[in-house]
Amino acid sequence: MSGGFTENELIETLLAGYRSAAPLLGPGDDAGILAVPDGRLVTSIDTITEDQDFRRVWPSGYRTTGYDVGWKSVAQNLSDINAMGARPTGIVTSLSLPADIDLGWVASFARGVTEAIELLGAHDCAIVGGDVGRGREISVTTTAFGSLGGGDPVLRSGARPGDVLAVCGTLGLAAAGVDVLDHPLPDSEVSDLRVGEFPSVWSESVRSAALGQLRPRPPIGAGPHARELGAHAMLDLSDGLVLDAERMAKASEVSVQLDPDLVGSQGAGLEQPARLIGGELHRWVYAGGEDFALLGAFDASADLPMRWVQVGSVTAGDPSLNIGEETAGDWLTRQSGQASGGWDPFC
Repeated sequence: MSGGFTENELIETLLAGYRSAAPLLGPGDDAGILAVPDGRLVTSIDTITEDQDFRRVWPSGYRTTGYDVGWKSVAQNLSDINAMGARPTGIVTSLSLPADIDLGWVASFARGVTEAIELLGAHDCAIVGGDVGRGREISVTTTAFGSLGGGDPVLRSGARPGDVLAVCGTLGLAAAGVDVLDHPLPDSEVSDLRVGEFPSVWSESVRSAALGQLRPRPPIGAGPHARELGAHAMLDLSDGLVLDAERMAKASEVSVQLDPDLVGSQGAGLEQPARLIGGELHRWVYAGGEDFALLGAFDASADLPMRWVQVGSVTAGDPSLNIGEETAGDWLTRQSGQASGGWDPFC
């Protein structure tokens, strides 16, 4: 490897920054070992890549830290485990780096991985191992594992006519954040920004939106709790409420209606980012992805779990998604001038 350090130095830097629950066998051998007392292992994998999922330097002038990348790579994977109603028990990470990355960035990445696990509440999640290599851009692939503790998984296909739809977590914050980060500022305001420093002209709520994109906070633990309380269906909102609710409708073979007034209840804190860049609150709340909130279907006669907020309902009929009385596409077009229903990396 080139770039001022060896592979062993890179690995030592990562291991020095990692802290987690102890697996049966952690990093250092050819493979790690996790206990699977339930006999089943919930698993998911995601990749984040420079200039597709984040920018090293955003048009706003913000310079992404290794901490940001480490945090997000963990958060989005733990969210998938959470959405199955499982408890995260381990991760492995493959890190590909271009030659101009230094060991300071690597150490920051390791801190981001560690603190995401700790601060998101995944206290039983162990860092089991991973891989490192060279590439043309920063790319991180993380595989997460989880345990159902003897229970059954909550699938996206279990929604029933008569259910209420509810969300646990934020809607629109990460979408507002990516638009804020992508909004150019005058060179005079950003030319001397250090790595990880926000522009001084940003208000606290604008900074919060940016952090919602850089360091999302999925409600880890809410998934297993919802499973224990009888959630019929669940998935995480990685690609936006409209797109993911439509996926639940298709998988469950039901019709889903979303509340058309969610901006009032879910758009708090997004007004200043919207004023700064002329953003569209409806698009952020309904079609913005990467908040990694949970969308769940619950029996209408039961009390919703704490922190869950009703956003719609489920009825019988051909699989479809409506917002109020309109199709989602028509409603979004009327509200924000475009019918885009969520994030698609191939569009």
